[in-house]
Amino acid sequence: MNDFAEAKLLFTLPWNSDVVSAVAFVGNDSVAAANRRGDILIWNLPASGDKTPDPVRRLVGHTGAVNRLLLSPDGKTLISAGNDRTVKFWDALKTDGEPGKIVLNDGFRFVGVTEKVAKLPDPPPPMVANVVEQKPLREFTGHKEWIWGLSISRDGKTLVTGDESKSVILSDVQTGAEQRRWSVKQWIRSLDISPDGKLVVTAEHFPQTNDKDVQAGLRGWNAQTGELKFDASKGLSGPVSTVRFSDDGKHLAFCVGPIDRDGMSGKVFLLDPATGERVRELTPSHQRGSTDLAFHPDGQHLFTCGRDRAFKIWRLSDGGLVREFNPTDKKDQFPPYYHAISIAPGGKLLAIADGLGQVLIYSLATA
Repeated sequence: MNDFAEAKLLFTLPWNSDVVSAVAFVGNDSVAAANRRGDILIWNLPASGDKTPDPVRRLVGHTGAVNRLLLSPDGKTLISAGNDRTVKFWDALKTDGEPGKIVLNDGFRFVGVTEKVAKLPDPPPPMVANVVEQKPLREFTGHKEWIWGLSISRDGKTLVTGDESKSVILSDVQTGAEQRRWSVKQWIRSLDISPDGKLVVTAEHFPQTNDKDVQAGLRGWNAQTGELKFDASKGLSGPVSTVRFSDDGKHLAFCVGPIDRDGMSGKVFLLDPATGERVRELTPSHQRGSTDLAFHPDGQHLFTCGRDRAFKIWRLSDGGLVREFNPTDKKDQFPPYYHAISIAPGGKLLAIADGLGQVLIYSLATA
């Protein structure tokens, strides 16, 4: 079994000082990332890490933060959702468009402890990259509040979205026609649809007034009727940032965060997809909240990331920790955290959306 001992950082793709909030692979050699300004960039990744590539495309259309990105199962369409209350569909394979430019390292700023430092190093100079600018194929405007939940059925026919008005909407991917909607109990932070298309699981929360007032939910719903099937909310220590099914439907995983509570509060759990009962907790937890997760295509591993600027690799068979990368040694101060991760379909590359305004690309290949 792969222990990912040879995993290493290949590229640090610079952008700007704003948070990179979402990331998704487009095939095995291209990656898309989005930020809080509403921009989406796409890079073509070379086979080696000798030279950092520039972005080649900029997807223009969002007017607010992009919270989620995903690629359709056929690999032809990139889908995004965010704070402008829209879901946008983009041609993932199209390479032509209007010529444009993007400034990298725009507004770059150093963060972290600066005491006892005589002089901060000079920031990297701004760089201008030539890109092709593209507009969306179409958009879905059925939501009235910020959209945080975004998932697509494995057959590519049904889109599931959720927002902060507590609304879940199922719609036809091709036509945008709404098929059904229902309301959940709290604001939706994340959701996913089971591989067989029968179950939608929502991660819900309500802003906390204090550490003792945790209002969070994790619930499973009949995708055809909106009927509640299970409620796994009891005992949650904080809002659930991400919930996801494995491709074979055997595992349902969620992670707790992001929250600003000290200690090992970024818990990760595996659940029984049929009942919502917890199978095991994966330890040790992330510090101060876990933010995203992804199942590896080998069907044997789970990857998670968090506010501690670490990503972890877990075995699904027994919940054991395989590897941990970039653990922070800061106990009282954390720099901007990792927001999202994505694994290439072939399983050889990992991408991280970094709060420092960059995208990290790791090689996971064994040789």
